[in-house]
Amino acid sequence: MKNEIYWLSWSVILTAVMVVPYAAYRVKKIGGLIQIFLNPLPGDDPFDDEWAHRAYRAHMNAFEGLILFAPMALAVSLTGHSTENTILASAIYFWSRLAYTPLYYINAPFFRTAVWFVGFFATLYLAFQLV
Repeated sequence: MKNEIYWLSWSVILTAVMVVPYAAYRVKKIGGLIQIFLNPLPGDDPFDDEWAHRAYRAHMNAFEGLILFAPMALAVSLTGHSTENTILASAIYFWSRLAYTPLYYINAPFFRTAVWFVGFFATLYLAFQLV
């Protein structure tokens, strides 16, 4: 397996796991596993607690980042443009997303934004290797 694909796989796994905290919150809030399949009550606010809303937003942001990173990692791998630097950029993307998640949960906007840009620039690095 190409290293960029390895880091892409871990990024997908991270994004998938990020649903657990706020999903568990919603199950508890609604009243159990059976209740999640029923229509929510009118006026139901899905996130009474701020941390749960931040967990949801972090998860959605992970999807947004993955939409940019995944095609670049695949393209670099499939076109044979893989280098030590593209592998490093792919690893940096993953680790920045891993660091970003708790920073979003604890509401550290300046650090969170800086870490987000690290991952974004890693993605752009992959893109520039293709053009």
